[in-house]
Amino acid sequence: MEPLSSCCRSLSAWDAHGLYAWPLRQSSVKLRVFIIGNKVVLQVSIFGTSPNDIDSAEDRYKFSRKLEHLQISQPQWKKSDDVEDAKQFCAKVGYPCLIRPSYVLSGAAMNVAHTEDDLAAFLKQAAVVAKEHPVVVSKFISEAKEIDVDAVAMEGEVLVMAVCEHVENAGIHSGDATLVTPPQDLNQVTLNRIQEITIQIASAFNANGPFNMQLIAKDNELKVIECNLRVSRSFPFVTKTLDFDFVALATRAMMAADNPAIASSLKKHGLLRGKARVGVKVPQFSFSRLTGADVMLGVEMASTGEVACFGKHRQEAYLKALLSTGFVVPKKNILLSIGGYHAKSEMLRSVQLLQDMNFDLFGSKGTADYFQSNNIHVTAVDWPFEEGTSDQKMAAGTRSVAEFFENKEFHLVINLPIRGSGAYRVSAYRTPGYKTRRMAVDNGIPLITDIKCAKLFIEALHTVGRRPPVNSQIDCVASRSLKRLPGLIDIHEDWYSCTRAALAGGITQIMAMPNTSPPLVDVDTYQLVDKMASQNAVVDYGLYIGATPSNPLVAFELAPVSAGLKMYLNQTFSTLKMDSIADWVKHFEAFPSSRPIVCHAEKQTVAAVLCVAQMTGRAVHICHVSSAEEILLVRDAKRKGWPVTCEVCPHHLFLTEEDLPPGVREVRPRLATIEDRNALWENLEFIDCFATDHAPHTWAEKNDPDKAPPGFPGVEYMVPLLLTAVSQGKLTLRQLVDRLHYNPKKIFGLPDQPDTYIEVDLNDEWVIPESGGESKAGWTPYAGIKVKGRVQKVVVRGEEAYVDGMISINMHLLHLVAIIPSIRRELQVTTDEGQEESKVSIEESPTLPVAQFTPREVTLAGSHLLSVHELGKSTLNSIFDVADRFRADVERKHPLTHILEGYVMASMFYEVSTRTASSFAAAMQRLGGGVVHMDSFTSSVQKGETLEDSVTIMSNYADVVVLRHKETGAAARAAAVSSRPVINAGDGSGEHPTQALLDVYTIRQEIGTVNGLTIAMVGDLKHGRTVHSLAKLLCVYKDVTIHYVTPTPELGMPEYIVDYVKKLGGVQKSFTCLAEGIQNVDVIYVTRIQKERFARPSRNLPIVMHPLPRVDEISTELDHDDRAAYFRQAKNGMYVRMALLAMILGKSPL
Repeated sequence: MEPLSSCCRSLSAWDAHGLYAWPLRQSSVKLRVFIIGNKVVLQVSIFGTSPNDIDSAEDRYKFSRKLEHLQISQPQWKKSDDVEDAKQFCAKVGYPCLIRPSYVLSGAAMNVAHTEDDLAAFLKQAAVVAKEHPVVVSKFISEAKEIDVDAVAMEGEVLVMAVCEHVENAGIHSGDATLVTPPQDLNQVTLNRIQEITIQIASAFNANGPFNMQLIAKDNELKVIECNLRVSRSFPFVTKTLDFDFVALATRAMMAADNPAIASSLKKHGLLRGKARVGVKVPQFSFSRLTGADVMLGVEMASTGEVACFGKHRQEAYLKALLSTGFVVPKKNILLSIGGYHAKSEMLRSVQLLQDMNFDLFGSKGTADYFQSNNIHVTAVDWPFEEGTSDQKMAAGTRSVAEFFENKEFHLVINLPIRGSGAYRVSAYRTPGYKTRRMAVDNGIPLITDIKCAKLFIEALHTVGRRPPVNSQIDCVASRSLKRLPGLIDIHEDWYSCTRAALAGGITQIMAMPNTSPPLVDVDTYQLVDKMASQNAVVDYGLYIGATPSNPLVAFELAPVSAGLKMYLNQTFSTLKMDSIADWVKHFEAFPSSRPIVCHAEKQTVAAVLCVAQMTGRAVHICHVSSAEEILLVRDAKRKGWPVTCEVCPHHLFLTEEDLPPGVREVRPRLATIEDRNALWENLEFIDCFATDHAPHTWAEKNDPDKAPPGFPGVEYMVPLLLTAVSQGKLTLRQLVDRLHYNPKKIFGLPDQPDTYIEVDLNDEWVIPESGGESKAGWTPYAGIKVKGRVQKVVVRGEEAYVDGMISINMHLLHLVAIIPSIRRELQVTTDEGQEESKVSIEESPTLPVAQFTPREVTLAGSHLLSVHELGKSTLNSIFDVADRFRADVERKHPLTHILEGYVMASMFYEVSTRTASSFAAAMQRLGGGVVHMDSFTSSVQKGETLEDSVTIMSNYADVVVLRHKETGAAARAAAVSSRPVINAGDGSGEHPTQALLDVYTIRQEIGTVNGLTIAMVGDLKHGRTVHSLAKLLCVYKDVTIHYVTPTPELGMPEYIVDYVKKLGGVQKSFTCLAEGIQNVDVIYVTRIQKERFARPSRNLPIVMHPLPRVDEISTELDHDDRAAYFRQAKNGMYVRMALLAMILGKSPL
């Protein structure tokens, strides 16, 4: 305790507030006594977990007692004071057993005993290392997966955690093990259980600060090995891989004990899952410097360092990390020494890969014989060292293995002994295997001694090649305060040279204005501009159609391929100004309601166009609001519920008429007063978007005294200006992202940009230059302004397009930014007189239409849910993640009523229903919302009211409509007239998407995965809408086989469903015999089933599901069978529907 004593004296001299004591697994009993006994004298506070709690975790008995109280599994164990007692325990549980001294560093004297002789020798060593504490002997679980958890807690409440999995089987010290994060082999069920265990243990031990935990997993069961209430060596690894500073959060958590301000600022982050990279940590050894040391690894740490690297997948990351330790990829000759039939069998596929990669393989007689019998050529060498075989001299003429080693003809040795004791020290037993390993080390030949590492290395070599690629997006981690944001959208952008400047400013999608020369007002000019754009764009773009008094019908025809209709209602730099309100009305009535109408309107014209929009029942978007008068009009309209959105330009937020000289300051709308600028900031909540209105007029043009054109270049500096406002507290980063990404996507119906994002440095302070950056204008009105925040990187569809001021433009990138699906359609272009003028074929390549996009991952907020066609894999995962969250909250009685408080759901059921209607109502009410009910028996339907009229009325009363109807296609009809999102709760024999969702969710909950399962659908499949939707939804998962089991072929699955599944690569089989159809399946989805059919299953028992009511289709005798999942399935319906309601109403908790 002398170092701690000295430290405390120093802190007292420095007048410090306290210290964090990291006991390094020393005796926490001594630590506790020392601290408690000296705290008053030294007047030093101990931050972090208390010494008492550390002792509880380190003392095996106390730790085990708490685990038993928490009902958390652990390996069988026993404290032992003598050899005979330990022998009796080991005989009872069976060998191998782990010998573990308490309070030791780096696993000192920890060993795995396989025999009584091992046990006696290892107990003697353990007694020497840990004299004052009993040795713990525990059952060692062979061939299990070891898992590391790093976490930070505050007063027992977990704030953040990360999970790493070991590549090697359990039994290798974590310092010597190969770690992977995020874990690649753990399913969601296992991760959820790990998270639950971590939360329980943190609470039980009142963890305060960093802590680390080890678990083992085997046969779907988790057992806790130990918990260290301190920081671990893997903290830096998970911090960099997962891009989250664990140490910083842990420090703040420990400092929060007496600082409420810090405590209130800390947020829960849960289990981190990473960001498009996998990290692998490998050990660095120094066996070549340790004469006589055995290379075998075990529970006692042997490595002298560690190296971690990143990759797109673990194979790439592992190979990079291994090469970083000095490991040399073999050129040609590989020596195999594999002991035991089981290991040879496990390595069979890997050795086949080595042969496929044209390596020359060598081995001892036993190893060579085995692989030769499996058609893999392995040359036998004179090598009597293979463990588990007797020494034998081979045929004359066979070269000796020693000769190969001496000549360094082997380029890699894979030596996999039958078992190892795990002891790291000079070998007392000069076994043949030991001699082989030492010859490899002493001759500088790369050596692999673990079967899992050998398999991963071979797989990595086969997948990645000899030289893994370098990708700065994955391999580089910056110490700067970088924030990753989605690709930003400028919805009011000029065209031609602007896209380079847009890219430099972090903009990855632009909407190009139609006031070009010539203006974009018809098919010919559309094709002209589209062609120019497709040849020059370096970001995604959309094209506005300019409105004129004579083109309402042409605009209507071009609507599907446009970003929207742009109407100029005040004078600007164009010939498109429309003075007549009658012309406005024509466009508002003709242009499709699915596409936005965007209006350039100033002052009183804003009021006029708002009235026109209200009269025609249309939403309208007001461009570049610039004055207090205009923003107050928009505010009042929004408060009245009028469907209006608006945007503001950065020059109206950051400049006034006094900041620039005459001519140069010309812009439309004009720069206003300081009072107008302040009004915009004060009403930020009513501003939906930021847009630049970028106009690249040159300095010479702007200084023309007679005809200075209106407009500023500014797209490159919008984001830095807004980031500066973030640093000044004028807006939040979330508000910035909403107005430059999420709101434009929602208003304009823009598609997702996969693998597209920007990175900004929030702390970079710089001055905007006078040159104007990438814009051809050569100047900027923001020159000289000091800003804080800079765009560092722009990635478009996985390719770096802009890095540290350099734009990467090549043909490959030009192709990448234009890969939006190309769809051709025939446009019937008509004159205003209604006569057909021509038939023009338009190719919609890089523009941004909405309806034409093939199935993509959708954002549920504000969307209808009519069919499973609309649901992709990531959307399903999001729904299920939210459902999991709600399920846990409901089971733990956590309050949820705040989520949808004030919202109303319309429940319209034209058919009787118990589960669907009740679960939707329960879901809405649990989330705090209200429900209004309507059915066909007690409503005006009895008087002849149509579905469309009923839906129109009910959607005015509610925020979301849930519809069950007996007619196929009814949900689509309802969505066409509803002003609110419609959820299809079943329409005739068509679809039942929410039932399919809860069915898949139940399968995931019951089995853990959907991939690779065989699912039998039994009964009348022709008329079953539940199985129609389920069959379609299963297509998003991998390797799913569907059995259609019907009493007669006439009741089989409809052909259009079979064709749909077939087209997407699903495996389907049809049966009329129930026994054959349900044999060897994982799930039975029932419309009729008999219990006696399950008397003698041929493999793992399947679960039985049913959408209910079951009537006489399932016997009540099956209800108490563990396989009967139908009631759990019905219960899951509430959680899934809670998730759907919250997400569709934009209130997802995740």
